[in-house]
Amino acid sequence: MMEEPNPTAEQELEEAMALEGLVSEEETGESFLPEATEEMLAEADETHEDNSELDGSELGSFESAEIEDVEFVEEERLDSIVESVLFASDRPVSLNSLKLVFKGTNIKGDKIRKALDRLAVELAGSKRGVTLEEVPGGYQLRTKIDNMNFLTRTLKSRPFKVSGPALEVLAIVAYKQPVIKAEIDEIRGVESGHLMRALMEKGLVSFEGKSDLPGKPMLYGTTKKFMEIFGLRNLKELPTLSQIDELLPEGIDEIQAEKPTLSQITDSMSQQTASSYSEGEEELMKITGALEEISTSSDFFEAEKLRQKQKRDEERASSIREALLVGETVSTRDRNWLTRYDEALQAGDAQGFAKEQLVESGELKATPEVEQKIADFENDADLETASFDSEPTSDDEELAVPYHDDEEAEG
Repeated sequence: MMEEPNPTAEQELEEAMALEGLVSEEETGESFLPEATEEMLAEADETHEDNSELDGSELGSFESAEIEDVEFVEEERLDSIVESVLFASDRPVSLNSLKLVFKGTNIKGDKIRKALDRLAVELAGSKRGVTLEEVPGGYQLRTKIDNMNFLTRTLKSRPFKVSGPALEVLAIVAYKQPVIKAEIDEIRGVESGHLMRALMEKGLVSFEGKSDLPGKPMLYGTTKKFMEIFGLRNLKELPTLSQIDELLPEGIDEIQAEKPTLSQITDSMSQQTASSYSEGEEELMKITGALEEISTSSDFFEAEKLRQKQKRDEERASSIREALLVGETVSTRDRNWLTRYDEALQAGDAQGFAKEQLVESGELKATPEVEQKIADFENDADLETASFDSEPTSDDEELAVPYHDDEEAEG
């Protein structure tokens, strides 16, 4: 007869496997970093205030360890923990997320930064196969580019392919952003709408607002994913046009070397654009009214704007929650925004919340439902500031009763 499994033993085995890294995130059903709750926010604020009062002396450290039961983490173990957290995460880990990992310990933000620096130096050695890179959104472990040809021999991953014309459009957006589609078409000499759409679907290009030019065309720019793929921390790390020109002559023949450089093409196009604009300025003023009546949107772009706004809302809410968890100062405006966002999230209307903000900013055409919500809000505000000495309307004739003084009637 088979023995029934011991629940306690199974639980201990599962915990041991989790400690050894054998239970994946998908199996446990829990996210890598815990979601922020009101209890965690309150506890983090209290811990941060108490620890800040006791910092700065040996007695303070002793009292903090005794009263708050602060866990002591050595420097060598700190480096090991940071590396484990970075290895276990499939996305960049921010400094605030690392601070949350060490909540309740003697580890502060400055020690975490030093541990990241030490780890980056150690992984930069020729014997290591990964590197630590700072990318938009935090820090991430990445395989060394020198080993890529060996990795492709065994790992069958789906390649991230971008065609030559699409790369051309992406380069124009990267260096000219924020840029309108008409300027991209003018630089390339051909229509680029389908390439822009493909780059947006891959998450490399996104909307950056509207231009002040007639018709208010959309502005485009690169995304965080673009900087992650190309190993950039910010747009300032893009190579200059002069640096690109120095690389172009290498390995090309004399005919290709005689072609104009990128800087020459850019200067020439800038002069042509300025000249053509001054000549046609009067004509543009005449057709401005007609252009403003033309719809420059489509169902795809409207849906894409809404999707990107929802993604930005999620990132903003996550950033505010992380700041609250580690005890950082958060403005009242951000707190109020997070409250409204959480209410919409609980009601299952995150898309409607994003749509209302886009309509208010003029980036999205309002649907009848959104227009009604905005109208109700404005009507409530008008009622609060309404004047009591206004003339009665036909609908209020029954309420327009003349004033009657009892004392005057008795006299």
